[in-house]
Amino acid sequence: MAASDTVKVARDGVIVISDGTTPTALTHTVAYENGDFAFSDDKTERIVIRDRGTIVGLRKGDDSVASFSFTVFMRDFTDSAETTIIDVIDKTGDASAWVSTGGTGYEQHLLDLAFTVEGTDHGDTGDHTLTCTKCFLNWDFAEGKDGNAITVTGEIYGTRIRTEA
Repeated sequence: MAASDTVKVARDGVIVISDGTTPTALTHTVAYENGDFAFSDDKTERIVIRDRGTIVGLRKGDDSVASFSFTVFMRDFTDSAETTIIDVIDKTGDASAWVSTGGTGYEQHLLDLAFTVEGTDHGDTGDHTLTCTKCFLNWDFAEGKDGNAITVTGEIYGTRIRTEA
């Protein structure tokens, strides 16, 4: 199969955050976002092997911690009847019952994130998805003349899987 000829744009993307509730995870589809999702996935740390200063080998070191970020327009800090992005991140309000995806060995509240870019409506055979597991999320708030913004940053302590479906 040939690579896609269609350039993907911000309006093609959707971000969904989910928890570890079984058998069906609770989900939050991010709304009113800027379309600025960014992802960075460094390879494992490198251990450089030298013989008296000359590089003679390269070994894998510790796993890297990948990261992502995106911005949404602020609508609510919290809401007791509706799930907000901040409630999802902080496990408060309507999201207070959300279950961490971390499992045993992870004390922090971790969530999964899926970033899907529409492909089927644009001539591809499937949508393109980046799924990140065991994500630790933070948020920052800033006022703005074009709308108040909440910037979400995340660190990935699980898997990063890219698929076309």
